[in-house]
Amino acid sequence: MIMEERKPSPLSGFRMLIGGVAGFIVLLLILNPGYRQEDCSNYGGNGNGTLFDDERWDLFFLVAPLFWILLIIVEQALPWTWRGRSGWEVTARGFGAVLLAVLLYCTLFMRLLVLCH
Repeated sequence: MIMEERKPSPLSGFRMLIGGVAGFIVLLLILNPGYRQEDCSNYGGNGNGTLFDDERWDLFFLVAPLFWILLIIVEQALPWTWRGRSGWEVTARGFGAVLLAVLLYCTLFMRLLVLCH
């Protein structure tokens, strides 16, 4: 019996990245935070406001993306991410996924968190 070697999925190594981005986008659409300083809960006050109706979401958007980045790193170490790829390709794809997640965290989530503080 001849075993064919299957081509690796182009999404292997990026599933957590794509799923996390989709989840955070849906969550932000549901929460509908403000995107300007005028939308802060204490606009014109002392600067300790929040963009969300419940200030606990500030903590969530500080911690959850860090956990998401950790899950992306763990996904890069799983065997099916490496299957059928060279070492350089695995390294480049893993570094790219982590770098993209960190850039999204710094540009989107941190911007939302420091807007009212």
